[in-house]
Amino acid sequence: MKNLSFCLLLIIFTSVFFFICCVPKTVVGESSQSAPLVTSDNSEVPARPEAAITLENDNFSLGIDPGSGAILSLVIKKKHCDMIGEKRLQANFRICLPLPDYQANYIEGMEQRPVAVSKSGNVVTVHFKGMRSPQGEFPLDLSYTITLDGDQIRFRSKLTNHSKEPVSEFWFPRLGGWTNFGNDRNSVVTVPEYGNCSHLSLFNGFPGSRSFGTEAAEWSVNYPLLQMPWLDIYSGQSNTGLYLGYHDDIYRLSTWHFNLYPTVSGRFPAWLTSEQVNGDPVGLIFSHVRYPFIQNGETLDSGDFIIRVHPGDWHTGSLFYRKWFTDRWPVDKSDRWLRKKSAWFSSIIYQPEDKIIADYNRYGQWCREAFDHAGIDCYELIGWDSGGLERNYPDYTPEEILGGKDGFIKLLKDIDSSGGRCLVFVNYNVLDQNTDWYRSELYRYTHQDQFGKTPNWMGWGESTLIARTQLSVRRHVLSSVVPPMEKILEDHFLQIARDGAHGLQIDKLCVGSALDFNPLNQSKPDVALCEGLVQSVARVWQKCRQIDPDFCFASECSGDRFIPYIDVYYRSAGGTNISPLRYVFPEWTSAIHIGGGLFEFNGINGAVLTGAVICVEPQFYQGSLGHPHYRELARYLKEVERLRHELADIIFLGKYYDNLYATINLSGGGMPADLVYKTHGHYQTDRRAIVVANLSGQPYQYQWQFGHRDVQKAQLYAPFEPVKEVLKGTPLEIKPEGLHILVESED
Repeated sequence: MKNLSFCLLLIIFTSVFFFICCVPKTVVGESSQSAPLVTSDNSEVPARPEAAITLENDNFSLGIDPGSGAILSLVIKKKHCDMIGEKRLQANFRICLPLPDYQANYIEGMEQRPVAVSKSGNVVTVHFKGMRSPQGEFPLDLSYTITLDGDQIRFRSKLTNHSKEPVSEFWFPRLGGWTNFGNDRNSVVTVPEYGNCSHLSLFNGFPGSRSFGTEAAEWSVNYPLLQMPWLDIYSGQSNTGLYLGYHDDIYRLSTWHFNLYPTVSGRFPAWLTSEQVNGDPVGLIFSHVRYPFIQNGETLDSGDFIIRVHPGDWHTGSLFYRKWFTDRWPVDKSDRWLRKKSAWFSSIIYQPEDKIIADYNRYGQWCREAFDHAGIDCYELIGWDSGGLERNYPDYTPEEILGGKDGFIKLLKDIDSSGGRCLVFVNYNVLDQNTDWYRSELYRYTHQDQFGKTPNWMGWGESTLIARTQLSVRRHVLSSVVPPMEKILEDHFLQIARDGAHGLQIDKLCVGSALDFNPLNQSKPDVALCEGLVQSVARVWQKCRQIDPDFCFASECSGDRFIPYIDVYYRSAGGTNISPLRYVFPEWTSAIHIGGGLFEFNGINGAVLTGAVICVEPQFYQGSLGHPHYRELARYLKEVERLRHELADIIFLGKYYDNLYATINLSGGGMPADLVYKTHGHYQTDRRAIVVANLSGQPYQYQWQFGHRDVQKAQLYAPFEPVKEVLKGTPLEIKPEGLHILVESED
């Protein structure tokens, strides 16, 4: 019996010792079983594994796999669902480390094992040391944190490369198995694009498709082609949004990427069922992708990627981004003359095929006619420089055959003496490769791809059919932001300021967002034409303002990070749409362009709707508002500008609420697509206005209602009509192509 008791004790001791030794000491997590969760498709999933690490608060419950560092479950408590409904698609990260003989050397994070996973408070930290792919083992170290903080989940990482090859792609966070956002499949993803917001079906439809080389259906979008670094998923059924935003002080090119497994159906709904694919997993993998090109011994500190749950749609989610942005960069433009100008006149006076439209003297006459006929006192001068428009860049010196240096300076003085302002058209980093200067020097400063080549695609023609149709046209290339190029541009721009210009309109900055491998770069390829471009523009802006403290920049640019320096974006609006930057940063606005047609009243009305600048270009940049053909348009524009000046603090310089806090309905019910409205508010008093535009050729009767409070009376402003008081509930008739501005009464 003694021997038997001893044996039993030995067995128990050995079992306990074995259990203690085998439990990973680097993993800290809950060991209690949880009740089964319900996925977004209402199917029951197994309880969380014993060793799973959980982060939990009133908004989320996350389950993290200590064996991979992947998120196993992402429960949004207010929606009572786990977004990761297909557990077989869970993911953590992916790295591309191109080899000389195998560029597609992807290191899959789910095939690696972390050396340590730990939890401290609301933070889980995961460490990897050394990676492998089918091509071998590679000395890469990765650590990342997953932090639960109130209504947000923050992902941050550090990737260190000890390999002799650069890391070209880093996919993190990478969250796999999304099957829905809520109990319906009608959620949409909002995309803050160049000139409007797109709202795309994600869980019924899918914006992308299967293409060359993809492992599944694929859809992606880059920042800064996104005007802000976020997407927002919205469920109308529960009025809940999910913000997916990248918060990094360094302005980098990056990608929001979705795969739909195994592919799309080719019809609606785009998602396949499990039965249609013989039980294979169906779902999304979302990744945020950066292109760090870190070399041996270098580390990428990724910045924060944030998932945040919020009530409402993108309007609510984007204000979270505004707070982060304005804590870092200034957006106030109350001291900028350019932001206060609600209309410009513009003309191209010398076309690229040697055709002269106007010299400096004649252009000055057109400026006077723009003021006389439409009250416009801000003028954009295009095609004034060497060779004319799209020629000889970056030689920004006055063209001799237009009047030379003396004529250019006289034009600027004449505009100034009449109380006007002149914006001079330039480019920043665009080169004409057809010049001797380019062939002898400038070619060294061009933007280069990974293979040392300079992409060549830009070209614009005007005066001949062969040029307009791009059959034969001068081609341009993008330049790098390198010190010699920056010095060339700075010298020209500062001279323009000294000559008496009031500002610059810098064209084509919207094409500068690319990876740049020019060896003269002082920045990484993903930063050079993002952060590097912004900083170089900032430097020349500051130097121009040392010459003239009121000097201003407008620009045909894209990303939000130019906002501190660029007061008006050139083409981020059109029709009745404007970039969502207008809502997030109402200090900013864009231009809407009219003038190709003689009766573009709806274009003018669209600018009033959105609070955009009206850039009028008679005969599509080739004529004057004094021409008899444009008299009616000029008369309408002058009257609308009179109203805009009177109400500028509300409908042009005030808050922009998009289509929130008001409703418009036809008297008989419904709302036609060609009756459009937007809401504005005064910055100090928040006195609101509803701008209504009838885009159709027929009159409409409608009723209005403010949503911020019960407004019973409003002042109605309309072109060529006296202001009158109107009562809520009383139908109003708006003319074809008509404009109404309803301002809430102050009493």
